[in-house]
Amino acid sequence: MIRAAAAAGFTLVELAVVITLLSILAWVAWPSLASMGEIRLDAAARRVAADLRYAQNRAIGSRTTHGVRFDVAAGRYIVYAGRSDSALVNPADRGRSLTIVFDGMTETRGVVIASASFGSTPAVAYDTYGVPRDTIGVELVTPGRVVLAYQGLRDTVEVAPQTGAVSIR
Repeated sequence: MIRAAAAAGFTLVELAVVITLLSILAWVAWPSLASMGEIRLDAAARRVAADLRYAQNRAIGSRTTHGVRFDVAAGRYIVYAGRSDSALVNPADRGRSLTIVFDGMTETRGVVIASASFGSTPAVAYDTYGVPRDTIGVELVTPGRVVLAYQGLRDTVEVAPQTGAVSIR
């Protein structure tokens, strides 16, 4: 009878082994959890870069002006054709316009647009050759920049003058 009662519980050695294993798992998982902010910020920067490239490619392919207008105060941007208030249809979701609000997407929740500057405007328009211009029509002479922020971290998406090449810094 004494043996049956002892077999129902855990020994001190078994508890120590389980606690040690849980500690090791937590130690291994911590860097992944700590870098979630960097992952969100990187996802947002890649999204902005992809949409800038998409607008440029559409301008060249359709031979009409396309662009991206950033609304820093509202935390969103619109990919447009022709007029800056007519958003394109989202190619990934045909039922929606290509208006991006980071807080509306789970993978980029909390990311904000800190600033957007393309010459004298917060928008870039690509002509039929893919050359970036501000929305007044002046060709960019310095890189256009969109700065994204998340909990003290920052990423900058740049559009090169003349070529419109997009990079993330």
